[in-house]
Amino acid sequence: MRRRDLSTVASADLERRLRIALGKMTARQGDIFLSIRFDQTPYEELAARYGITTNQVMTDFARALCKWSRCLHARFPSLVWPWL
Repeated sequence: MRRRDLSTVASADLERRLRIALGKMTARQGDIFLSIRFDQTPYEELAARYGITTNQVMTDFARALCKWSRCLHARFPSLVWPWL
């Protein structure tokens, strides 16, 4: 799959794609993704918040990043991966 040139993507489109990606994540994945990405919350704090290990936090974050990347680079993100 060829990556899109993101310099041509409007911020409104980025926000729409983020909403689509968050809809494809579990609630915990979405919270972990937003907490790490925008609030710089440490993994240890998230692990304590959810009662999981830091490895599980890393796994959830990695899966969330994968879904975000797929939606960000897809031509029609809601149609390309409907099963996510």
